[in-house]
Amino acid sequence: MAASHQPKEVLEFSDDLHYKDVTPLQKFLAARLGEVVAAQAEDSDARFAAERLAEITVSDCIHLADLLGAWEEVMVEGRYDEPGQTQRLRQDVMLWWERLCETAERFRDHPAHRPRWRPLVFMNLAHAEFMASLTDSAGGVYGDGAHP
Repeated sequence: MAASHQPKEVLEFSDDLHYKDVTPLQKFLAARLGEVVAAQAEDSDARFAAERLAEITVSDCIHLADLLGAWEEVMVEGRYDEPGQTQRLRQDVMLWWERLCETAERFRDHPAHRPRWRPLVFMNLAHAEFMASLTDSAGGVYGDGAHP
């Protein structure tokens, strides 16, 4: 049965991401990195590095939007629990979102920065529950015992 996959108002899990989440982040990063580029002297190493970061960031945004387009298909078709490529896609979405959010974090004091641009720790509720089951109350994975 096909389901609808729409953008979420509050992002809790990476499975909630939607390709429409990328455009505002891409515009924000392009503007901020454009300011960094403009502040560097022409033909300087710093300008070259800033220009490359800006170009790579645009590519990263396009790549994430493509991943999220594929993820939307998975969600609509109800294939989100399939092993293999689907799980790899799920992981990639989370990793590429985190990469872009880490760049945006550098500009967190800018008035256009959005709180939703943050790394997401878990892919979904099942992932959060699984990870919680692996750790003890002290945060270790070996319970009361020492590392083997």
